[in-house]
Amino acid sequence: MERLMRMLKGLTACVALVGAFALTTLTTYANTSVSIKLAVDNGFSLFATDPNTNQLVLIGNGYNFNQIFTFNFTTVPYSYIYLMARDDGVAALFTAKTVFDNGAETVITGVSSSTWVDWEVNTIYKVPDAFSILPSAVLNWGGDWQAPAVGNLANSIAGQFPVYGNFTDGERFIWAPPGGGRPIGFEGYTGAGTALFRLRVLPEPASMLALGAGLAGLAALRRRKR
Repeated sequence: MERLMRMLKGLTACVALVGAFALTTLTTYANTSVSIKLAVDNGFSLFATDPNTNQLVLIGNGYNFNQIFTFNFTTVPYSYIYLMARDDGVAALFTAKTVFDNGAETVITGVSSSTWVDWEVNTIYKVPDAFSILPSAVLNWGGDWQAPAVGNLANSIAGQFPVYGNFTDGERFIWAPPGGGRPIGFEGYTGAGTALFRLRVLPEPASMLALGAGLAGLAALRRRKR
């Protein structure tokens, strides 16, 4: 009888841990909220994965270097946010502040972080007419990914473009190597064209902690059974 009770107790603990693990695994994929403030030279299209369809969709677009755009949306953890930027003369570049889950992580363009990866840029720099608002243009872009060129602080041009004075968190201009022009911090020029940037989406932090706890519990149970 005592042996049976020990077996039942062990089985109950195992079921509880497996249930917790399953639950935390599911919550790991809870949607991530995103708030992004950006300015682009000259035009842009912003894309992210729709959590309802798991398909890449257009979040928004614009065409005005002297304007700040803000977008708030929900997307899938570990997916990517894509920004397609078109410039008509010097270099396709942008600056942004991206906030995940109401401040769980903040990504500033051109500023390295020990906890999350900054924006990347595709190695293929296309002609201006490659610019599109269609998700298929992103999915069929080709190329590989690399760190962007990093230039001056965005608010360094506030004297000429006052709207950039609203970037107060150290946001810098980023663009496709090699160059971007003197006003933004580099002597060379990439030229008119279209660049594709991407940023990986942060997972919801509480879910990751819960998943870690579930995994630790299962590991402890396995060691005890041995």
